[in-house]
Amino acid sequence: MIDALFAAVAGLGFAYASSPPAKTLAFSALIAAISHASRFLILQVQILNITVATLIASFLAGILGMFFAKRLKVPAEIIAFPALLPMVPGIYAYKSILALFSFIKSDDASEKMNLLIIFFDNALTTAGVAIAMGVGVSITLLLFYEQSLMITRGARCDIKTRKEVR
Repeated sequence: MIDALFAAVAGLGFAYASSPPAKTLAFSALIAAISHASRFLILQVQILNITVATLIASFLAGILGMFFAKRLKVPAEIIAFPALLPMVPGIYAYKSILALFSFIKSDDASEKMNLLIIFFDNALTTAGVAIAMGVGVSITLLLFYEQSLMITRGARCDIKTRKEVR
């Protein structure tokens, strides 16, 4: 629950930073909480690795984004993409850069070999998770392509005030 709460706060912050309609902010936070908590639970079961768990969670975020976008008459990307950002693998990226700098600084050949292994392990995990996030949410948008184009049909908005016009 704590993991979901922090993911919701991060999702809300990322959503707010991109200036979407105010009615979508709570839904971005909710999707962030659900998708991040689902990834956390999948990892706790220890059947799948972080990359596959992220793929499943980002697919879930895309499905929920489509569901809420249809109800709110906004593009699904506005809701789903900010919800993915709490799943960015920052610790793996940090560890890979740290190992790279330690590798450059080190003079011992065996230590360099260990640091190189740590670098590639963390860098490949970072890349895999980042790709899984993009693919997971994109699969949803591709599967429901026709629906995603029709979601905003009938919704009118004043560009200057960003308020719905009836």
